[in-house]
Amino acid sequence: MLIFYLMGSVQGAEGPGGPSGSTGGGSSGGSAGASTTTSSGGKKIVKLELEDLIGNMEKWKQSDPEKFDYLKKLLHIPFVPPKDYSTPTVLIWYPNSTEKAEITRNEKLDIYAWVKNENPIEVRSDVYLYLEAKGPGDENFTRVGSQRVILANEYTGGSNSTTRDWSGLMPFVDSREVGNATFRIWFNDMHSTYLTDTMYAKPYRQGDFFNVLELSLVNSPPLVVGESIKVEPARARYNDPIRYSAGFVDTDGDMVNVTLHVLDDQGGILRNLTQEVKSGTNVTFSATEYGLFGEADAGRNFSYRFSYDDGLDGNATAVYPGPSLLPSPKIFVSDPHVEAADENRYWWQNYRFSLRVKNPDVDNLRIDLYTSTPSHPNRYQATREINASEEAQVVIFDLQPFDVSDADESFSYYFKYSATDQNSKEEMGGTSDGKINPKIVRYPIYSMVTIANLLVVLLAALAGGIVIERRLYR
Repeated sequence: MLIFYLMGSVQGAEGPGGPSGSTGGGSSGGSAGASTTTSSGGKKIVKLELEDLIGNMEKWKQSDPEKFDYLKKLLHIPFVPPKDYSTPTVLIWYPNSTEKAEITRNEKLDIYAWVKNENPIEVRSDVYLYLEAKGPGDENFTRVGSQRVILANEYTGGSNSTTRDWSGLMPFVDSREVGNATFRIWFNDMHSTYLTDTMYAKPYRQGDFFNVLELSLVNSPPLVVGESIKVEPARARYNDPIRYSAGFVDTDGDMVNVTLHVLDDQGGILRNLTQEVKSGTNVTFSATEYGLFGEADAGRNFSYRFSYDDGLDGNATAVYPGPSLLPSPKIFVSDPHVEAADENRYWWQNYRFSLRVKNPDVDNLRIDLYTSTPSHPNRYQATREINASEEAQVVIFDLQPFDVSDADESFSYYFKYSATDQNSKEEMGGTSDGKINPKIVRYPIYSMVTIANLLVVLLAALAGGIVIERRLYR
């Protein structure tokens, strides 16, 4: 029909002159694929090759799409199904639906199409199916999974039914709401298109079979593992590798959005840092990586907290202290040392304590000496003050730090200073390499001091006797 229609159109358009100015009464032939014109009995017949027809139709489709569509309508012959043809029955099969009325965003769903076709095999047509879903807050259904096809011979003989599955679906993984989740099936039997939610007079459900499947999308908020919240080291220099960490668990398996809020020493927010982690995974924020602290922060105390959510529900932790940043060093100290005045190390002797200090900035730097023995722990001894100097200074304490109760004991000592040293500390010390001499008497028995003491005792006894004799006459 198309060929005869085109032949008539071409003949009417060309007129008696023929294509390309040729005259009637003759014939012309072209190369393969070209049209051939023949005149016979005063009438002109144009014969088109298949390639010419295809080329013309492609040209018409581009140059005049409206007429091309009209041509298709003229040539279209609608399919009329057999008189006794019946539409297949299509239902959603959701096994164990009573136990799975609630679903989560990350739950993998297995949903089936159950199709029954009562038509004889010779009049059956192929059935094309799509599963469609509408989540909470959605206005329209969208297709999930891929198309399923049932051929005319793919039905079980006894029941004239078959199934198709959509397995492992997670259609609501990006949902930001909870509530009703609805499924339906779109299908076409090559005669008409149907939707299971509208093709039935009233909602259908029997057991695990539905024309519309309605489930409830629910969510459980993530939880923080309390003992996992920490900042290490809690006391550090501003440029040390400080790390904040915490662990989070989401029973639905959702990804957890974690935000670290770093607070300054006034409780205000200094920085907010966010990461997304899997449930059961510890999140770590490195202060060095994000450049949280600078030299100006030395000596300040900070705090922090975490907030977290799964896109639907969230919470926040309490505020935790840390880190405390150590002050920048003002002085440089070294070589703590102690030396007894005598190698016998008696308790009554002087001991010389010394410390090497480089102090370029601090005037009136105070340095205190403390000693510790079992009898006198952390005993303050003396103080020295020095002024700033570009040269290293040796600070000396020459004194008698012990008494008789310290004999035969070990001792330690430390220097405490009023500025921060290169180790971010404010003290430095050491321990003795031996005990204090156990001798408790300061002088030997043959010394003049001992003889003098004995004479004093004897004279005191003689004088007492004279007084008693004179007074009591005995």
